[in-house]
Amino acid sequence: MKLYEKIYNGLKQRIESGEFSGGKLLPTEKSLQEEFGVSRITVKQAYAKLSEEGLITRVAGKGTMLAEKFEAHKSKLIGVVMCDFDSTFGERLIKSIEDNAEKHGYSIVIKRSFDNHKKEICVLNELTALGVDGIIIQNCHGAFTKNLIELFLKDFPLISVDRYAKGLSIPSVTSDNFSASISATEYLINKGHEKILLASVPSQSTSTLTERLDGFKQAHINSEIILSTENFVLNLKSPVTKNENDIKADIALLKSHIMKNRITAIVAAERFAAELCAKAAAELGLSFPKNIEMICFDYEDTFLSQSKYTHILQDEEKMGAVCVEMLIKRINNENITLRSTVKSKLIIGNSTFDGEQSQ
Repeated sequence: MKLYEKIYNGLKQRIESGEFSGGKLLPTEKSLQEEFGVSRITVKQAYAKLSEEGLITRVAGKGTMLAEKFEAHKSKLIGVVMCDFDSTFGERLIKSIEDNAEKHGYSIVIKRSFDNHKKEICVLNELTALGVDGIIIQNCHGAFTKNLIELFLKDFPLISVDRYAKGLSIPSVTSDNFSASISATEYLINKGHEKILLASVPSQSTSTLTERLDGFKQAHINSEIILSTENFVLNLKSPVTKNENDIKADIALLKSHIMKNRITAIVAAERFAAELCAKAAAELGLSFPKNIEMICFDYEDTFLSQSKYTHILQDEEKMGAVCVEMLIKRINNENITLRSTVKSKLIIGNSTFDGEQSQ
């Protein structure tokens, strides 16, 4: 870390703590020179960076003080952008982010993009206009939005959650999707299944889905089972669009694929994909786990009864805590690892024979 950045970080922390509120002046350049044993140019660089961020103002004949805008709004804010969230994934993550942010004196502002690129652009604009100190984002499937790329290029504090921004070196916090997918697939293979279907929306540049696909393939390689097109339905639309016509088309596609290829087990890459597979199986007169078994990702666990489906459960509480820790370090210009992976676990439910037999 450069000397001026060290002075800048120290002053920013003191500003955010409220030390210089109420018209109190910041230290003079000379006093900072003596305190840190640096040149006047180094101190000027630190003050210039604070000024660029709109935190301070220089008053002729008086000294350096907080900018009026910062006096009026001292809240430390973290923006959180999710494609969407519910009890299957996201609620516990957001609660963990909020709890851990509060421990560090931050409040959070939550926005949803609904996995829509135009909406993501809007919410990123809204958050930056609010003056958030950093953003935790679950970016949309597919290509990156212009705003996200611009924030990355400006070195704005960003943390990608649930997926990593492939092609952009944005620090990320994800589950162990690759190894979890291997475990889930091998679990079914070891039960004697050779005709296993992976059901998913197109992976495109979404790292989460790409890793789950790669893990599914690797499990078959490990078990020396040959894969073909019979093992994949990777063009589901309705998990993204939620369109009724797309739902009907996806169910028809799955029904045809299951029957034509005599599928005996399914790995569903997402929760909505699992619901489509369940509907398709039911319309074919198949029941879990008597006629077909299934494991999915991101399904709700429950303390009231056996889980509906056997599923891979992400540790959202741990993910949220790591996100906040990494983002605050980024805000403070501290070094962090580019990627942090949180271990998930297999929860046995009623869609495999280890759970209760479906009625």
